[in-house]
Amino acid sequence: MENIVITGVTSGFGVNWLYQLDSAKNAVFYVLGRDEEKFNRMIKNRELANKSYFIQCDLDSIQSINNAVESVKSLTDSIDLLINNAGVWSTESICMSPDNIEMTLAVNQLAPFLLSGQLLPLLKNSKRSHIINTASFRHRDAKVNYEDIELKNNFDAETAYCNSKLYSILFTKKLANMLEGTQVKVSCFDPGIVDTPMLQQAFPQSLKFIYPFFKRFIARTPAQGAATGVFLSLMLSADISSGSYFKNNKAKQVSKQANDNSIADWLWAESERLTGFKYA
Repeated sequence: MENIVITGVTSGFGVNWLYQLDSAKNAVFYVLGRDEEKFNRMIKNRELANKSYFIQCDLDSIQSINNAVESVKSLTDSIDLLINNAGVWSTESICMSPDNIEMTLAVNQLAPFLLSGQLLPLLKNSKRSHIINTASFRHRDAKVNYEDIELKNNFDAETAYCNSKLYSILFTKKLANMLEGTQVKVSCFDPGIVDTPMLQQAFPQSLKFIYPFFKRFIARTPAQGAATGVFLSLMLSADISSGSYFKNNKAKQVSKQANDNSIADWLWAESERLTGFKYA
């Protein structure tokens, strides 16, 4: 019986990821999300074979994440798999979290940083555990501003998203290095261009009329988008190359920035500063 903590499963390809794992594993799911009613409707329409707990968590809120972690700890003392899949693409005008942090950074980078760190003791209590972070090929388009990680002075939604996906890879690699020699592995992956509500939001307004064509001939289905995440979720711990970035079930090379340890160190320090949390 595996204990699986997962975010981002009530929309997009996360739904498919959850149900594919449900079909393949004997597990207990701890689903972290904002809308319990939405989750209940989802599993009423299609029941899960495994037991699940819904834990209310607004991933844009540090306090909400802290509360969710305490809820997980009250239900289990070990975690075998942590999936950080939730993500956002912001509006064109900057949107701030309840902690006054730019929303894309808060949800796509700081939430996985905080959640992984706070749940690390439970992950270490498992004989073999794995953290999976959802990244993207768009990390190659990142434009990091070392003086303004939140892009407050010159905000652009696309840049914020691309930066956050670079951060996902940098975070994965640095955490994997920190956990070298332990039973906890860390990996990330690119789901590709997937037909999801996020893609529809990110699609240029002036080109909305071609989205049906784009959806049919270019974008992946949610099931296809989930495929590599499922592949990683089912891998044996011994077969996982910790710190690797995957696409189409294979380890892939990343951009020069994503291999830059100095950027990773800067990101880690900024993540600590903004969350107030330090890894043991």
